[in-house]
Amino acid sequence: MATSKIPVWVKQCLDQYGNCACGRAITKKIGKDNLLQILENEGYPCELEILSDQKDKSAYPKDGTYILTLKNRQPLLADEEEDED
Repeated sequence: MATSKIPVWVKQCLDQYGNCACGRAITKKIGKDNLLQILENEGYPCELEILSDQKDKSAYPKDGTYILTLKNRQPLLADEEEDED
């Protein structure tokens, strides 16, 4: 059985918090599009946001913060709040 290129801690973070600061090394090694595709195939449809100093226009800024956020996280939270009412 093939193992995922995505570290287990990234998925655990997504499960627990709905987001994860995955870092530049993982994102650059796997590639942005590939990272998102692998996660989606494994049941984690995500968006990737890279926050960085605006001087660095590279695809993978060294000072960037790489944040994965589950696409379906917000509706789940909204549903939970409605159930409490």
